[in-house]
Amino acid sequence: MRKLNHPLRGFLVALVLLLGIEVWLHTDDFLYRYRSVFAAGRAMDKIKYVEATSPRLIVTGNSRVDNGFDARHVGAILGLSPLETFNLGLPGANARHLEAIFQRLDQAGKLSSGQIEMVVFGLDEALMQAEDTLGYGVFFSDPAALLAERNVAGALTTTFRFWGYAGNLKELREPEKAGRFAQATFKPVEPVGGAASEFQGYRAGFGAGQFQNATQVARQEETAIAPPSPVVAQSFLRILDLLRSRGVKVAVVLPPLLERDVLYLNDSLPSARPYLELAREIAGQGVPILVLDAGAPRDPLDFINAGHLNDRGAQRYSALLGQKLAALWNPADGVRP
Repeated sequence: MRKLNHPLRGFLVALVLLLGIEVWLHTDDFLYRYRSVFAAGRAMDKIKYVEATSPRLIVTGNSRVDNGFDARHVGAILGLSPLETFNLGLPGANARHLEAIFQRLDQAGKLSSGQIEMVVFGLDEALMQAEDTLGYGVFFSDPAALLAERNVAGALTTTFRFWGYAGNLKELREPEKAGRFAQATFKPVEPVGGAASEFQGYRAGFGAGQFQNATQVARQEETAIAPPSPVVAQSFLRILDLLRSRGVKVAVVLPPLLERDVLYLNDSLPSARPYLELAREIAGQGVPILVLDAGAPRDPLDFINAGHLNDRGAQRYSALLGQKLAALWNPADGVRP
């Protein structure tokens, strides 16, 4: 048999390597191994912990939940132990990504009595926006659903993940990330702020720029004036339908911002109109929308930047959230063990 020439051998070796990487990207192992490197990896750390422990109370949303609410503190007011609570806040995530995650939890049988019984969503404008700079959609999307919406590009990125995630893999050019990647290749390395199990998913914010730089904070504030994505909003409404169909108690909390209120509360700006309509639709489905304080401006000592709480603020607002939930879901409703 004639031997393959060198260029063809090289091509076949490269093709096999690419196929191997693509297959690996379709497993949980890649994200979990590199949970200290990529935001989607930290998300997988949280998801796997929830699947393993089935906390009764979950507080979820984006970065304003991640370092904004300590689920242990919230749960204590409801009579729950720390291990019965979890913060599933995912910085940069939107409702579409959360829908895929809750569908996964449902398929695992986790949305039922004695398992996940209560879910609280931290609802800001960004949760309803289609932006996905951190690449969650590559891993947490349904290609069939994307094709049904004629979103061919989205379906391709989640089907061919090495291509879809290439932009995020470029982050490895940063020396710090490259170092963590190399470390995590050979031994477990936990994310900044600790493993999912360490603080039940909560990641305290202690200093400006610790988890978001000034550009990211400014970008998050800029998107507030953009209207919600109809597709993402429908994802959120489907999550509510799914949870209620499984008998899970659901509530929405509006996270505090330093200098303004989220647009769901603001009837003076034209840009708030679609958010007010969405809030009315959510409330019309019987989902309580909780407001924790009198409004902006708030105490600067509670914030690391205009949109995110520090640990002091998180503990204070967690107590307020727990009190609101205790009034909503009292012991007679079966909240306590």
